[in-house]
Amino acid sequence: MAVKTKIWNFFKKFLPRPDVFQISSIIFFTILNIVFLVIASQKNGFSFTESDVLFYFSVKILFDAAFLLFSVLILKAVFRTAFFSALFITANATLAISNILLYYFGNTLVERGHFALITPYSVTSFVPWYGFAAIFAALFAIFAVSFIFLRKIPRENIFKHSLFWLLVCILLNLLNISGIAKREHDERYDKIITGFRNTQIYYISQNQWINFMSRVIFPSLGSTIKMFSPETEKFVNDYHLFSEKFSVTDDFSPYRDTIGQIGCGLGKSSGKPLNIPQYSRVIYIFTESLSLDALPCYNKKIEGSYAGRFFCRKEITEKTFTNLTTSGSPTLQGLTVTFNSHPNYNIQEITGQKNSFPKILEKHGFKSVFIRSASKFFANENLVFQNMGFSEIIGREDFFEKEEFKKYIYNWGLEDRILYEQALEYLKENKDKKLFLAILGTDTHPPYGQVKYKYLEYPQPPKIKNINEKKVRLWLTSVDRMDFDIAAFLDNLEKEGLFDESTLIVIASDHSCPLNNVSSKIPGHPKNNLARIPLIFLSKNPLPETDFAEKASQLDIAPTIFHLLGIEKPLGWWGRSLFSQENPPFSAGFDKNFLYYSNSSGAKTINTEKPSDQSEEKILDVFSTVFVEKKN
Repeated sequence: MAVKTKIWNFFKKFLPRPDVFQISSIIFFTILNIVFLVIASQKNGFSFTESDVLFYFSVKILFDAAFLLFSVLILKAVFRTAFFSALFITANATLAISNILLYYFGNTLVERGHFALITPYSVTSFVPWYGFAAIFAALFAIFAVSFIFLRKIPRENIFKHSLFWLLVCILLNLLNISGIAKREHDERYDKIITGFRNTQIYYISQNQWINFMSRVIFPSLGSTIKMFSPETEKFVNDYHLFSEKFSVTDDFSPYRDTIGQIGCGLGKSSGKPLNIPQYSRVIYIFTESLSLDALPCYNKKIEGSYAGRFFCRKEITEKTFTNLTTSGSPTLQGLTVTFNSHPNYNIQEITGQKNSFPKILEKHGFKSVFIRSASKFFANENLVFQNMGFSEIIGREDFFEKEEFKKYIYNWGLEDRILYEQALEYLKENKDKKLFLAILGTDTHPPYGQVKYKYLEYPQPPKIKNINEKKVRLWLTSVDRMDFDIAAFLDNLEKEGLFDESTLIVIASDHSCPLNNVSSKIPGHPKNNLARIPLIFLSKNPLPETDFAEKASQLDIAPTIFHLLGIEKPLGWWGRSLFSQENPPFSAGFDKNFLYYSNSSGAKTINTEKPSDQSEEKILDVFSTVFVEKKN
């Protein structure tokens, strides 16, 4: 008994005694944590009843409480004053509230890039003067109350008590990394969906203070501090890119000369109104990675015939823009530049997708819906598309819940033909609504596309005389089958009466096929990531005459759609309507830190990390700026 008593007395020195300060601090910050996690869960479609969500969020709440108390006690032990500890609590409260607001209005944590947005324009646009007064009053109250209570904490054993909370932090972190909790498999999700969801769960579960220090104060340490799984770091590094320099402004005047030099459509209208009946239904079909030069009707070096049911039909080739190049790649980048008509895809999400075309369509009474084969959680796109203005996102998860669709789901997602059938059902259910429906399949995803169709039948693969390599033939076969599915989808729209005078159909790729071991072996296919893609507008109403071979890029798609809809394009869009003869040809793209653009004066390439002169620096200022309308 004496030995047990001595051991207990030894460990008792490390155990902190509960007091009003510690208990109230834990309660206060736990409430803030719960508010944040509830908001994050609602945005991501998570539920606290799910075992993995409950596990990681519980560990986060416990870890954050332990880390807070460790930091507060160690600061008082080292500096022998309550001032720095109270300052830390105030800073922690500021970060917690900031994360709540960021996730409520966006979908991210406090990170380095967001501080560039703290300008007089951005701040005064959202917070009135009395709001600032209330915020500073609250923070001062937190500091004052913390300082008073911290002064009362005795110095005796305070260092040892801080070590106790540090030990708790270490154990919780080990628990998190090792995944000790045994979670039952959720039949609603397959492994791919689970992987994508987990990257978001890990990201949300980061400790705000450690995230702030590693991402903002000491970003070079960001790659070495791993509080959770390595997937967290990959998620943050891959999908939360930002430019070191960017801004949001409604003042064009300092940039007008440079905008004129570039020759883009910034600050210009879409052109004269068109005499076309109002469209109430817009269907945008995105083909995955389809280059124009992967089609034999546009690339004469391919000695074969395929894709003849849609893309290479004469009446379709006559309506296809043949000199429209990719502005951003891969998919998320391609969609971002398309919907924002701005070549710098890195700054759109972090500035709030201010000029996103689905968001603007919603203001004109359209419901914007995104239906896709892949997981909604892929690359954080469920949240990105929400910020773009899509009110509903349907993806792999929704199809996986239905037993009859599971057999059509492969590595990337639901097979295209079934996706189009489900899009048709959605259109039938919402035929009386103003609707913008974006559809993105995956059957042609590089490098080989969908290879095995166990439950669907297709015509025989195309015969191509001058391509013998199996890998290349596989991908071109997937292109032919995608062509078959689009033709069937359009036929079904016609049969159901969904392709009428009020319907505009847009067909284009998310981006060209990137340079890889397949595309590089297609005769005549460009060996770059910004190649030509098809763009087709289908309508029962006669569309204006135009030059389908005119130089263009993905930046022009949104302005062209708006022109056809009779909606004035935002002044912050770089593109112009392809059915307007008022603006000279222009194209632009961004890839691997290089900005490429071409206008009536010629082509130019700029290294965005190393501009060669002051003129290029001014061009990059425009490239790094999101222009918005002046508020009335």
